[in-house]
Amino acid sequence: LGGLIARAALPLLQEYSSKMFTFLTFSSCHLGIFQDRISLFNTGFWVLKKWRQSVFLTQVSMGDHDNPRETFLYKLSKARGLESFQHIAFASCFEDQYGPLQSARAEICPEWDAQPDKEVYREMVENMWAVVRPERVRRLDVNFVISENNLDAFIGRTAHIQFLECQQLMRMLVHNYSALFR
Repeated sequence: LGGLIARAALPLLQEYSSKMFTFLTFSSCHLGIFQDRISLFNTGFWVLKKWRQSVFLTQVSMGDHDNPRETFLYKLSKARGLESFQHIAFASCFEDQYGPLQSARAEICPEWDAQPDKEVYREMVENMWAVVRPERVRRLDVNFVISENNLDAFIGRTAHIQFLECQQLMRMLVHNYSALFR
């Protein structure tokens, strides 16, 4: 959620573009939440979306318009701002279903061949990166080695929360990727 809010704000912050240095997101669903497979998470997400009638949940599942190219996320993929940063880092985790790996990495993946809107997702990726210099982009894959066998781990919540709570990850980022913070 935070990464999407920050990206949505970038066009409004163009007067500060010369001061932008690093754009770092943790497991943000830049391309939305794919509901292409049956899982406990997707079932719960569908129920929550229907029950709460949340605008955000509808937007992040690209259900806010019948035409996917008219959705909030598609339009956000065309918004400018990322090109102003010297460094762009997207951290993702395979175990996190709240911020799916492909969406958090914002890259084209072969699994999309089964998606009915695969061309829309490809366009979104191309839109996002069209004006960004590739050498400025880093994708960080994190493995939290979750040994718990509880409901939170099963639905991918544990991995998502670890991005907020794992101090070792923060220390590793500051130490190993110090260039992002200078």
